[in-house]
Amino acid sequence: MRRSAAVAVLALCALVCGCKSPKYALYTSLNRDFQCDVPWAWNVMYDSEGTHFTHVNFIGPFEPDFYLGAPSYSVRWYSNYATHRLRDGRLEMYAGPDDFIRQTLDGVYGADRDLVQPVHDVAIDGLKFKCFTVVSAGPAQPGARWGTAVDGITKQVINPRQHAYAILPMRSGFYVLTYPATTAAFKTDRLQAYKKDFEHLVNSFVPFKDGPGGAPLPPSGRSKPAKPV
Repeated sequence: MRRSAAVAVLALCALVCGCKSPKYALYTSLNRDFQCDVPWAWNVMYDSEGTHFTHVNFIGPFEPDFYLGAPSYSVRWYSNYATHRLRDGRLEMYAGPDDFIRQTLDGVYGADRDLVQPVHDVAIDGLKFKCFTVVSAGPAQPGARWGTAVDGITKQVINPRQHAYAILPMRSGFYVLTYPATTAAFKTDRLQAYKKDFEHLVNSFVPFKDGPGGAPLPPSGRSKPAKPV
């Protein structure tokens, strides 16, 4: 059974405290399996298919250099070997984090992709993330205006994807933290704050359980170092 929800913006306590808004809001997942810091007042979208797949999407204010004008970060959970139905009806299944990386690079980004940051491990307070950044031209929706480019060879309008990933292996599955940006977002000085905010999200990520339906984990004393991902 798929469950979806649109959650109010992460700014409710501003109505209570009446003070200047902070930079981040502490988000706790609906299944109470993780917490992380996300930019203040961003919208939250939630989707799930039982507890073997969940998807939380954090959507920011309009920025014309992002595809469709919407900067975002996402946190997904995949249980190992569990089948998940995509919105177009196709099925996906992953044996684990390495299988997810292989299938994603081959199936989503294709042979013409460029791994501008190859897959590497980043250890943060006892958690080991698998991180990489990939560049690949993707198809643009008909009529898409914001965050697009024109392919120099085909002259077709494309989505100039530059996507950053941080994947956290767990016992029964794995979390996928994603920053789906564009090449312009990575190159523009004004937009570097979005990359830094994604790094902060990864650094602040704390799992409480072995996935949404998993067993509780021992308490974590994680700090929030400013490590790049």
